[in-house]
Amino acid sequence: MSAVLVQHRRHRRRADVADGPDTAEGLRGSAYWSLWGQRHFPWALLDDGSPVLLLESWSSGSRLTWMVEARDVLRVQVSSRLEAVDAVSAWSGERPEDVEASDYLRASAVESGVVLGWRPSPVAWVGVPRPDGLRIERNGWAVARTDDLRAWGVGLAP
Repeated sequence: MSAVLVQHRRHRRRADVADGPDTAEGLRGSAYWSLWGQRHFPWALLDDGSPVLLLESWSSGSRLTWMVEARDVLRVQVSSRLEAVDAVSAWSGERPEDVEASDYLRASAVESGVVLGWRPSPVAWVGVPRPDGLRIERNGWAVARTDDLRAWGVGLAP
């Protein structure tokens, strides 16, 4: 692996961020998704088995928490918000009301476009502060070369 995808997830409180390897089971049950007006990176790159490094932040800090593999990747085009809610609900198992009431969707002005979803399969706990050189795109994703990660002191081996 010469590069990994990085996904940034914002949290309201520090207490909502994983604290150690004992959080693997909760992570396994997660489903992450985005609704975009058009295809963005990593639409074409994220596949089952893709390595993803999770960057989680809160109001006063951030850190890399987990190296995971993507699984059960969802790519779907939607013509309305209702269609997006239905697609995410069917894929994730969440009730449509809960998807529609999510903080993410309530804050979004996007009414149609594409949905990219995936589930994480934990590989290794990382637990290090965010490296200064790690730049995240506006849509919450980045790609990081493994050489850069090693230089920043981020070990990726399980």
